[in-house]
Parts: sequence; C-alpha cells; structure tokens
Amino acid sequence: MVKWREDLPTTLKRELAEETGLDLVSIQRLVGVYSSPERDSRVHSICVVVAVQAKGNILVQDTGEISEAKAFSLDTLPKKEQLSYDNFQQLQDYLNSSTAVA
Repeated sequence: MVKWREDLPTTLKRELAEETGLDLVSIQRLVGVYSSPERDSRVHSICVVVAVQAKGNILVQDTGEISEAKAFSLDTLPKKEQLSYDNFQQLQDYLNSSTAVA
C-alpha cells in the first residue's frame, strides 16, 4: 500500500522490509500493473509489481498481510493453485521478461 505523500520507490523499500525483512538494493524493472476488479475479492486494488535486487535474510515482519515468504529456484516454483490472487500471472510476466498492464 502506498501511504499518503509517499512515492513508489519509498513504498517499495518499506513494503519489502515490512513483508519479507529484506533490504532494497536496487529497482531492476517494472513487471506490470494489475488492476482487474476480479484479482482480489476483498477490495478493488491496483498492484504494481517491480523486480528488485534485495539483500538480507527472509523473515516475515507483518503477519497480518503475509503468511509466508521464501526463495525458490526456477525448478521448484509454486504451481498456479498454490499462489494467491493473480500472483501466478505476475510470476509468469516476470519470467517472460514482459511488462503487463492488466
């Protein structure tokens, strides 16, 4: 969530730290902007997905927003049914090096 009077780079740094415990090193590229009303049954939200370089140890900080975070090798990525919302599409867009507006 972008806080009032906060720009996206600041939001990325804060959200990454809050949800994974990782520190932002650099922003690599925009993966996509996802805005379908069907992406989240709780609220109509817009999700901006950005590939980043990060460092540190993964440790969930905000259990109210995220239940688990971990790293995967390409051959152990979760299946579509194991991911929430439209996260599988976001992952596919990242892996395909595409930029989506959906």
